[in-house]
Amino acid sequence: MSFNFEFVAEREDASQIIGEEHAPVMVKDFLRSGLVAFKPGSLVHVKANGHLFNNDYQTSTGNLVVEQVTLRKPKAPSS
Repeated sequence: MSFNFEFVAEREDASQIIGEEHAPVMVKDFLRSGLVAFKPGSLVHVKANGHLFNNDYQTSTGNLVVEQVTLRKPKAPSS
């Protein structure tokens, strides 16, 4: 089973969005577990791509990322 998705969302919405994606349950569980590291209201970047062995291929691969998105603000003008 191949899977490939990526998005940025608020932490509270990310779990539901993960549930809507086409991926093995164990991949979804891993990504959801990563969400608990961040405070409510945080923006998170979630990325998952790979392939889980399903009798078509003899190799399983995966790249799973859950990280906080930090918005950069301009420096305050100096006087």
